[in-house]
Amino acid sequence: MSFPSWLWVVYIYGHLYLYVSAYTADIEHLAASALGRPAPTETSRLYRGTGGGRFEDASGPYGLTAPTAAMGSNFGDLDNDGYPDFYLGTGYPPYHSVMPNVMYRNREGRGFSDVTYAGGFGHLQKGHGVAFADFDNDGDQDVFQQMGGAYPGDRFGNALYENPGFGNHWITIRLEGVRSNRSAIGARIRAVVAGERGAGRRSIYRHVNGGGSFGGNPLRQTIGLGRASRIERLEVLWPATGITQTFTDVPADRAIHIVEGERAYSTLALRSFTFGSR
Repeated sequence: MSFPSWLWVVYIYGHLYLYVSAYTADIEHLAASALGRPAPTETSRLYRGTGGGRFEDASGPYGLTAPTAAMGSNFGDLDNDGYPDFYLGTGYPPYHSVMPNVMYRNREGRGFSDVTYAGGFGHLQKGHGVAFADFDNDGDQDVFQQMGGAYPGDRFGNALYENPGFGNHWITIRLEGVRSNRSAIGARIRAVVAGERGAGRRSIYRHVNGGGSFGGNPLRQTIGLGRASRIERLEVLWPATGITQTFTDVPADRAIHIVEGERAYSTLALRSFTFGSR
């Protein structure tokens, strides 16, 4: 039995991956797994796209074999390295179902590491809708999670995790469709940047949508660029026409507005702020 799922690009080659969560693990399975003991239950799956509409199970090589019981979920880029991470909100309706929510960090497309406790994400309350978004307009994605169970006595306050920043570069893009839908849902973004540590160029891909199911990311895209201070080539593939709009030599660390069919982009003035300030 599964709950949330989504399609995304995990690595630099642009193939879609499919993540499908499992919803069968209970507290005893999570405890056994944490102690290194067998936990006989269904686990989530990561399917790697191989081209031609085919997928293969890559859960093991990517380190995603631990049991979870995800209800809410979503993905985003915690450290702006250009590789998407993801967060699982866990739990069942019964009161006793109290288990840590789980954050996984993408190790440059080679696998995922559980950073739940290192990052302070192990909230014990039942997790539902998850959003990765730059709420304070400072160029990195914060994480919001709707918390609490289905029963009145199991209510709990929601959680907002402020991103402290990791020193990587970024760009925020707001797309506006003309022949395509105005919100640009379904548009595909490709940013070509200089690679790191002498690795040549790499491509960073984003699809304009709400992210994972049982969550909702903004349609405005905040894209991590790693150590690259400029985008050599920025492409937008519009869904209605199939036309690719291209921009070159785009500076990082700013917000831009791209209108379908227009030759130049404009800069957005987004005011950053500190949480808790007036």
